[in-house]
Amino acid sequence: MDYCNFKRRRLSGREDTTPASSSVSPSNRFRYDTSTEPIIIDVSGTKFKVARDTIINNTTYFESLLSDRWNQDALSSSEPTESSQENTSNNDSKQPSDQDFPDFPPSSSPQVLFIDHDPAAFEILLTHMRTGLVHLPPSDPYLAKKALLLAEYLGIQAFLTTVKAITMKNISRRDDYLGDETSEAVQFDARFGSLRSAVDRGILPTCFFPPKDVLAIRVADRTFHASKAVLMAKSGYFGRYLTSNPEDYWKEEYLSGENPDVMEVAIQMMSSPNSAFTTMTEKFHSVSGQNVKFRHFYVQAILTWLDKLQLPVDFRDNCVQTITHTFNA
Repeated sequence: MDYCNFKRRRLSGREDTTPASSSVSPSNRFRYDTSTEPIIIDVSGTKFKVARDTIINNTTYFESLLSDRWNQDALSSSEPTESSQENTSNNDSKQPSDQDFPDFPPSSSPQVLFIDHDPAAFEILLTHMRTGLVHLPPSDPYLAKKALLLAEYLGIQAFLTTVKAITMKNISRRDDYLGDETSEAVQFDARFGSLRSAVDRGILPTCFFPPKDVLAIRVADRTFHASKAVLMAKSGYFGRYLTSNPEDYWKEEYLSGENPDVMEVAIQMMSSPNSAFTTMTEKFHSVSGQNVKFRHFYVQAILTWLDKLQLPVDFRDNCVQTITHTFNA
């Protein structure tokens, strides 16, 4: 209290017993912060203890569920009864109690909510809600699918927006977004429709992960490795093979019925012509290579396969010159 009021009360013979904070509403001094109140999420028997704000701020499902329940509880507990109305005048001087405030922390155990889903999938999403990280397990595509569908069910929009944006960037083989994540996600929806449709088509989760550049080309009992970027740049045939569908660029192997010796030279022609020259020279000087008919067959098979690869005209002409030079050497 200030000095003037104190002196006036002393002169009148009365002490001021009014608390200094009497102007502050009791409900403001005793209001409970529910944002950190723990809630138990029972996911098919596995229980997760989560702060109320964590799930309300990140999921539309729990936001709607908990907001409705909390409001109903608050309204039912705050409805006046006859006894409370009769005792209102007598309780003015009493210290506020839990019953006076419906939002005071309950004395019972944390609220338990049950959802019938995979706990491992929910744990992935809970990590995102707590940290903001967006992660899907590349070694377990089935679990990744379940996490995506659960995210859609719970309405975890931030998680889904990032997944869609990254997927569009990967499909377009870009290092950066054209715009922001939201605009990329809009393009994803326009191209693939619903999330479940993208999952059913194999777009997700496959295209969420960065594609590998190496394609394993299996011919009989031999395997050759080639760069997808080189194959697409040099061969119309492989260009269509890897881009007919968005997910095709994530293919990791190609099976061919071609002669492995022919395939070896054809691949080397696209990536390293000098290596192809060396391979053909060694083949021609081998025991079987001394046979002129074999040489003709071998060269003709390579030229036929090069035509099938649909190489750029200038590049194909250079390849033919290299093969011809090697054959006449």
